[in-house]
Amino acid sequence: MKTFKQTMLVVLGLLFFALQGCSHEDYIPVPGAPGADGTNGTNGINGTTECATCHSKAHTDPIKASYALSVHGKETLHLDSASGLTLTTSEYTNRTGCVQCHVSQGYIDKMDGKPLAIGIGVPSNPAYPVGALGAISSHVTAINCTTCHEKHSSFNFVADGNDFALRQGFKPVVLDQDPSYSIDMGTSNTCVNCHQPRVLPPTSGDIKLSSRFGPHHGPQATLLEGIQGALIVGTTPYPAPKSAKHRSGASCVTCHMGKGTDATNGAHTWHPTPNACTTCHAGGAPAAVTGFAADMATLQSLLVAKGAWSTATSSFTSNTVPIKVAQAAWNYALLMEDRSNGVHNPTYAKALLKNSIEALK
Repeated sequence: MKTFKQTMLVVLGLLFFALQGCSHEDYIPVPGAPGADGTNGTNGINGTTECATCHSKAHTDPIKASYALSVHGKETLHLDSASGLTLTTSEYTNRTGCVQCHVSQGYIDKMDGKPLAIGIGVPSNPAYPVGALGAISSHVTAINCTTCHEKHSSFNFVADGNDFALRQGFKPVVLDQDPSYSIDMGTSNTCVNCHQPRVLPPTSGDIKLSSRFGPHHGPQATLLEGIQGALIVGTTPYPAPKSAKHRSGASCVTCHMGKGTDATNGAHTWHPTPNACTTCHAGGAPAAVTGFAADMATLQSLLVAKGAWSTATSSFTSNTVPIKVAQAAWNYALLMEDRSNGVHNPTYAKALLKNSIEALK
């Protein structure tokens, strides 16, 4: 009986607690009184501060002023015989075969691996759209900042590099006329893209000349590299490619974009700055490569005598000439169009000249 009573007390106790749990809601805490304000943190940087690094007049005005003095910025004017219009370089060359270097969107398409637009020139059928002819600020063909530089392609600067990075980057340039050969000059690779011959020198047979005979207007990179001249056999040895001091110890950017002596050289004028020369030439850079001008004059006279050059038109004739004459003519055009008076690669330039002269005597 006693055990029964004890058991009933336990059951009733458990029932009591169970009923308590069913008849009351759980306790819900309420917010306490507000605490005291903490100390203010340090103000962050304004959101536009990073933009002002590039997008400020203090940054862009000197670059624009410098670029305006460059050949790229000025744009040579040409008289188009077909239309009678005076056209800028980018208008005049807005045609197949020229746009990859002379027209902004053409260069960008080449960098992006896209097919180049087809056209036969302004105004009849331009490869790329233009605005008012002769008004360089109103159309998209002219070479400009964003031709060579990216613009806000990404805001992830840590992963993708800074804005306004070079489109070419640091990738070596595979030569247009010799895909087996590539040139790597770091940031100067942007220059190499267009400053290379568009045809190779002749190697055999009689050659018909024309006023356009030669490597075209931009053989600087390959001359600096020491390649793509016509290697006429002669008594003057040719130096090995890449052996020029200006190739191994300098670059396009070093000499043409270094800190200028004033606003007319260096930076985006691309006019060589004397400051770059004194790094190696303590007494100042030589005025010219010794004997270069005299050798060029001698070679021109020999080409005139061989019927390859016309002093009346200051261009090549339309005659057909033997291969040695054509190769000597090529070397003359190469060194003339390089426009460095042999400075880019003095030893290679001298060898081309001496052996060309020797072949024509």
